[in-house]
Amino acid sequence: FEALVQHGYADLTIQTIADEFEKSKSLLYYHYDTKDHLLTDFLQYVTDGFATQVEPLPDSPPRQQMDAVLDLLVPQSPDDAALAIRTALCELRLQSPYDETYAKRFAALDEELEETFTSILASGVETGVFDIEPAAGAHALTGMINGEMLRIVTDGTDPANTRTAIDAVVDKFTT
Repeated sequence: FEALVQHGYADLTIQTIADEFEKSKSLLYYHYDTKDHLLTDFLQYVTDGFATQVEPLPDSPPRQQMDAVLDLLVPQSPDDAALAIRTALCELRLQSPYDETYAKRFAALDEELEETFTSILASGVETGVFDIEPAAGAHALTGMINGEMLRIVTDGTDPANTRTAIDAVVDKFTT
């Protein structure tokens, strides 16, 4: 992670990763032949952890569940560590057109996120909180969040403005 954040994907090598590794370099080389094998495992680890954090609050009203998920995905004021994680994920996502493993992992992550949003929106439709077709709304939110994360990382878009825009979209779903 540190090597990816510090060097970016293009300048990342097994050696730059090994330089950041706390244990012996030989251990790293023993388990991974290439940086892509290591990054594939890293991506799996990060996205699995991320997906488990994006669980809606049980027994909470749908709008509160939505806000909790959005707080995690698009915080108003992300700290440096949160921005670094998003930068690393964007670096790897941008490799997806060239690496089927990355593409499949990000597709699975997006699918999990869409399922979470669909569930929240469907619950909200049932209780009269939201007025939108849940799957379509979930797809739109997932795409908007991915696009805005890319903008935050690449052009310095203010995360607070991003969150305000996403909240405005969710408000349009609200009855």
